[in-house]
Amino acid sequence: MEKFNVQVNENLENAIKEETSKLFDVRGSIETHKIGMIVLLKCAHKIFWYAFLCFLHTWLVYIPQVFKAFGRHYKIECIMRRKFVLGILVLVLVFSVILWGFSNFNGDDRDHNEEPMYSLELTQPEPEPNEPEPAPEPEPTEPEPNEPEPAPEPEPTEPEPNEPEPAQPTPPTQTNYSISVVNAINFFEQSTEPEAMLWLDVMHRRFGIEEFANALQRFDQLLYSYPDQSSVTRLFRRIADYHNPIHAEDLWKVKSDLDIITIPALYCDRLDLPSDYSMVLEEGVSHGDYQLTHVLLAWIWIQENGCELELPDGFIEDMYNANAALINTDPIVTDLELEAAAFLCLAGQSELIDDSFIERVIASQDIDGGWEGANARWHTTILGLLFLLHVEFPSDAYPPVLAPRSA
Repeated sequence: MEKFNVQVNENLENAIKEETSKLFDVRGSIETHKIGMIVLLKCAHKIFWYAFLCFLHTWLVYIPQVFKAFGRHYKIECIMRRKFVLGILVLVLVFSVILWGFSNFNGDDRDHNEEPMYSLELTQPEPEPNEPEPAPEPEPTEPEPNEPEPAPEPEPTEPEPNEPEPAQPTPPTQTNYSISVVNAINFFEQSTEPEAMLWLDVMHRRFGIEEFANALQRFDQLLYSYPDQSSVTRLFRRIADYHNPIHAEDLWKVKSDLDIITIPALYCDRLDLPSDYSMVLEEGVSHGDYQLTHVLLAWIWIQENGCELELPDGFIEDMYNANAALINTDPIVTDLELEAAAFLCLAGQSELIDDSFIERVIASQDIDGGWEGANARWHTTILGLLFLLHVEFPSDAYPPVLAPRSA
């Protein structure tokens, strides 16, 4: 019996140690109170299980001896005690089973579909990547000082005086036009007016607008399509072609007061000016209106052709001021105002134009890029575009209005 008890105790101790070692051999991060619960439940389960075995051993060994000792007199009492003992054993067995169920509790009350955070299985730590050891930096060695050979000193030379070059106007490009200028350029994309083509050629030579590069070719095509305009209009072709031929029959058909002012100036380097031409210009300035503006245009062409003309003292200044006086403060911009402003810019007298007139011109432009006026819209739009180009691209020296001899 003693050997049996000793064996039981040894088994119990070994079981406790085994379970404890298994539990505490876990490598991971498990909460301390859960480990303690598991240990206690497993120990309690072992204790009650061996207690049940002890009771069963006692029942099997000592109950027969009790029956022999007390005999039949105590048979009924022994049966009752046996039932009591059996009841106790049943309770111990039931409690042991309950503890055995709790002993399997691992403290994991999460959803088993979730990824487990802890594990009782032994895991090997992942090896850390071996970082390459940095190579030792070489010790800096001071270079041996080499004495540089003295370079020969350059002989001092006096800088030559450079004359400042005159500032050249920035040629306009497709990216630096204002919206008003772009819309006005697009207005003439489908234009069929011959005289408009001649002024578009002026803008191409003066400002480099590539959309108008073929303006003279378009003029020749349109002139062929409108033979009734070929007489006087053919004379104005010299604006774009220095070598434009002169036909006597075309000169005989010059009857308009405005053409009488401008045509002689256009060909003054090839034909003598009329003897009364100075008086014609004076009368034009006195008359005002479009005759005044055409006198200014005629004076520009006389200068570009290099012709000489005797005029009264102060005539030129009075003519400039009279044209500037045509530009009033009326919010409605007229064709005459635009003509005076454009021709003053061609003559290099843009400082006589008030800055507020620029805003009025831009504000009065139509959505299609044109301007309304007393004359045809192409005429007013030519003048408006010519004026705005001079405003956007100011310069001290523009190319001439008339095509040069080399063209």
